[in-house]
Amino acid sequence: MPACARKEIVRPGEPGLFHCWNRCVRRAFLMGKDSYSGRDYNHRRLWVIERLELLAANFSIDVGFFSVMSNHLHLVLRAIPRLVKRMGNWEVARRWLRMFPGRRVLDGQWIEPTEEQVQALAENALEIAEIRRRLSDISWFMRTLCEYIARRANREDETTGCFFEGRFSCREVTDEPSLLTCGLYVDLNQIRAGEAATPESSFLSSIGLRLEQPPRTPEEIIADLFARRPADWLAPLTLESHHLGDMPHEGGLRASDKGLLEMTLTDYARLLDWVGRQSQPDKAGVIPADLAPILERLGIVVDRFAETVEHFPHRFRRMAGRAALMMDRAREAGRRWFQGVRHAAVAY
Repeated sequence: MPACARKEIVRPGEPGLFHCWNRCVRRAFLMGKDSYSGRDYNHRRLWVIERLELLAANFSIDVGFFSVMSNHLHLVLRAIPRLVKRMGNWEVARRWLRMFPGRRVLDGQWIEPTEEQVQALAENALEIAEIRRRLSDISWFMRTLCEYIARRANREDETTGCFFEGRFSCREVTDEPSLLTCGLYVDLNQIRAGEAATPESSFLSSIGLRLEQPPRTPEEIIADLFARRPADWLAPLTLESHHLGDMPHEGGLRASDKGLLEMTLTDYARLLDWVGRQSQPDKAGVIPADLAPILERLGIVVDRFAETVEHFPHRFRRMAGRAALMMDRAREAGRRWFQGVRHAAVAY
């Protein structure tokens, strides 16, 4: 079957959950310790997190999970077009000018737009209509993130050319079971790569921010580059009954207050810890009895769960979810099926 066009997966103007990732060109360690040049680029990973905070506060897109690695990054994003449709022209203009101040600002010192600048843009109806569309567009979110990091890195290295392999890759996440699987996969990236020993020491992943645990040894954090940062800009992990609608976040730090999963952070962290141990032959075990019902309630086959998380990116190329939902989406895209349907039928 030919590869999917991105427009078959990401549909502008429609809500959805997406796992997005991008790799540095030639998989070079341009955000870590580069063995070829001997230079340490770890500080660029903090650039990514700072940029994500800015985008989360201005796009109509929630950041659910993330992991910033030495040569690639993972994001789980939730587009909420309804929120930006409710915004006034002035607010749309203000958000856009915060991210695009009109001149290149690549040192991290962002400039708030003036009242006159915001008002001038707000009065341009055609431009505001286009900006309103962009503020809920996953492609524009990734472009605004990756282009900034590439330009800033090239400026630091006094060079030109590509920093990332391409625009970005993505798969749609259609339901809560696949979202849990994807979230665990993303949060385990640092552990799988040997960059962190435990979830709470995964400082460059969403789980590290959510747990808010201080580093226990000096080796767990390099100088002050990865100092503790609040997780308020991330979408809440727990899906609360009083936050089921698409209501904007009052503090302006993220798109909405809507949670991601019907489980507590404690349960999620315990499940993450258990899954993280399963790849080691001497760590064979079983899911704690009190966590098994959570998976069963989500419709996940318990004895296959760790394996599904481990092989998530290979089994679900462009879409992840229950088999019936994947088939429905395939028909909408004019296809017979999407890769991963058979795995979905077994896992979910």
